Amino acid sequence: MSSLLHVRNLNIQSPERLTLHDVSFTLEAGQILAITGESGSGKSTLALGVAGLLPPGFQAHGSIRLEETELSTLSEQDWCRIRGKRLGMVFQEPMTALNPTRRIGTQIGDTFRLHTTLSRREIDTKTRTLMEQIGLSEAGVSERAYPHQLSGGQRQRVLLAMALACQPEILIADEFTTALDARTQAAMMTLVTHRCETQGMAVLMISHDLGLVRRHADHVLVMKDGACVEQGTTASVFDAPHHPYTQALLAMSLHGAARTPLTPLPVFTTPS
Repeated sequence: MSSLLHVRNLNIQSPERLTLHDVSFTLEAGQILAITGESGSGKSTLALGVAGLLPPGFQAHGSIRLEETELSTLSEQDWCRIRGKRLGMVFQEPMTALNPTRRIGTQIGDTFRLHTTLSRREIDTKTRTLMEQIGLSEAGVSERAYPHQLSGGQRQRVLLAMALACQPEILIADEFTTALDARTQAAMMTLVTHRCETQGMAVLMISHDLGLVRRHADHVLVMKDGACVEQGTTASVFDAPHHPYTQALLAMSLHGAARTPLTPLPVFTTPS
């Protein structure tokens, strides 16, 4: 496998504080890297930083390199050429990430219009194919539907279709299975892992679901208070975690016996 994404010493400063502390990792072609940790640990901030989509007032320092391209120094115009084409992203909030005034088929087709020279007929065909792949056609959802006519899980699938449309090298998926039932979640993961295996797409998957992480991720990065406290292969992190926070997180999430009272996680110090 070849390295696609290199993140080195990434720090993100919000207007109030340092929200991400010196994070480094490498993402290989065909690999699924899961970012996990409790709410507020910095997972989504890391994803937005990698995609160049930090909110106003946030500043990123460090290196984010997509193969030979240093992303941290790109202009917004250059970023727009990469997002959607080489890097796709599924946002965490399906209820607000879609344009409520435009039909879902049009929004999926926009990715093709921005990044390809396909004809209108070809775009319509590819849009319908994507809707079939993500299960919307089977559910009776038309490409002429508006976002408000869809459930949260269906909107999530539209976002995934938009992210996968141009066969990106990297997919950033922020809690993209949260609003899905178990059957649809399995179907979406099958679609994503198939892209990894057949096209070499790499995935940066952000998830609280440690069962999902264990089943599908190749590597895991554990976040706590904006810092990476542990990372390694999925087998090594789950079977022999080194950091006390990872041990406590896994014990509470996966291994607790039935009717065992929940115990709050202890306070662990992270770099200031």
